[in-house]
Amino acid sequence: MSHRGGSLEHVENTLPAFRYSANVLKVDLLELDCYLTKDGQVVIFHDLDLTRMCGLPGKTIGDYNYADLPPLLIPASLQQHYATRGADPDATRIPLLTELLDEVGSYPIQLDVKLGTQELVQKTSDILIRYNKQTSTVWGSFREPQNSWCRSINPSIPSFFTLRRLLRTFLAWSVGLMRFVDVVDSALIMPNVKWFMWPGFASALNRRGVAVIVFGIPGGGLNDEVNWEKARRFGANGICSDRPTALQKWLRNNPLNRVDGGGSKTKDL
Repeated sequence: MSHRGGSLEHVENTLPAFRYSANVLKVDLLELDCYLTKDGQVVIFHDLDLTRMCGLPGKTIGDYNYADLPPLLIPASLQQHYATRGADPDATRIPLLTELLDEVGSYPIQLDVKLGTQELVQKTSDILIRYNKQTSTVWGSFREPQNSWCRSINPSIPSFFTLRRLLRTFLAWSVGLMRFVDVVDSALIMPNVKWFMWPGFASALNRRGVAVIVFGIPGGGLNDEVNWEKARRFGANGICSDRPTALQKWLRNNPLNRVDGGGSKTKDL
């Protein structure tokens, strides 16, 4: 999984980042986050405010109409990268969700609505339907009520576990009661916390048809070979990384397992 398009390789959640991950690397899954602008446009952005990415403390996406959104800052670690490649206006522009889907509409995505409103969830659903993305998207939020809104507004789109359901499912599995758990989600996107990464937990979820993807904390990406190997040994079916180029090379010799709809494992993700 290319986390925010690969935030250690490109400015995160931008069209150049997603273009590279989809068209050059051909990763299995693009991960992105959405917010709603003041004038009701669904845009791709991660943070609650604009401090880190735009240098505007206290301001949020919802404070601006789409046409007035501020430019993104290029992180110091990427400035040389962009200096040698020349100016690309899309590299510092917050994109619309529809712009991404216009370019890579058929590509599988994992979409997080964060702490968004019902309006955001409804408009995102409408866009996904318009682009026929119901079967190539997994969406939701780690929080409630946003995750429930996703499942009620459009139950045809697979959802991922909330943090609460992760905890409840793990506790049930640890005491042998997994068979009594009502699994309503298609994917568990979980942090690389050692207390959850017990042998057997991932395979138990696989048998229920649930794919397990591991991300890193803090930051969201799992970005080095030591942690990739820990995720592989745990039984993860996917790894969320800010370094998709390096991860793709590593996976060639260290394949993960994929889960089909019936819970059987096939090939690497």
